[in-house]
Amino acid sequence: MIDAESPDPELLDLAFPYAMDAVTDGERATIEERVDAADPTTAAAFDDTVRGVRETVAAMTVTDSVAPPAELEAAILSAIDGPAGDGPRRTGTRWLAAAAALVVAVGVGVGAAVFLGREPVPTSPDITAQLVQEQTDTRTRAAAVEGGGTLLVTTSAQLGAATVDFAGVPAPEQGRSYQLWLVPPEGPPRSVGVLAQLPTSDAPFITRFHPSDALAMTIEPPGGSPLPTSTPVATLALG
Repeated sequence: MIDAESPDPELLDLAFPYAMDAVTDGERATIEERVDAADPTTAAAFDDTVRGVRETVAAMTVTDSVAPPAELEAAILSAIDGPAGDGPRRTGTRWLAAAAALVVAVGVGVGAAVFLGREPVPTSPDITAQLVQEQTDTRTRAAAVEGGGTLLVTTSAQLGAATVDFAGVPAPEQGRSYQLWLVPPEGPPRSVGVLAQLPTSDAPFITRFHPSDALAMTIEPPGGSPLPTSTPVATLALG
């Protein structure tokens, strides 16, 4: 148990995965125990952070985006990569914390500053798999999927479009969905879409992309998430 008289700044780092339900039941109980034992200032700051993250994610229907301060993301990632101390850490929390850092930052005693993520990648109904295949610069790449199978991506940089299909990839467990993301060199991931059905070579998933992007796939709650909440099960450079 943490001494209630001692400040617990590490607890504030855990507020981000806690707010976005990226912790196990056991981790959640441990974090709540630490909040109960924390000094009043730390406990209040933790509650403010959790509230700010949840309100921001719920309100992420806007289309404008602004860049977060570099020092904010660096500070949170440094805390996540550092010693775990008494609190357990879940694999993939660093990914989540990076995304959370781009969504919301809460200053202790001074309120919250909100940073909005990018809007989802728009789809283009006029782009077809055949059109992608017909381009002179078409390339096909493959990436192993954690849990089995292969992610196959065919791209055309000049068209700015790609097709995605699975080979031997199992369906996610009940109550979960695959979600695809474009990850730029800088900035937060952008949702490509939630896969209601597993894409195949006959019926691939089609998306726009930029050659500097990478493609990532995570497993999310039904309906997807505004930002990734788990470690990618597959990643692939598109350039």
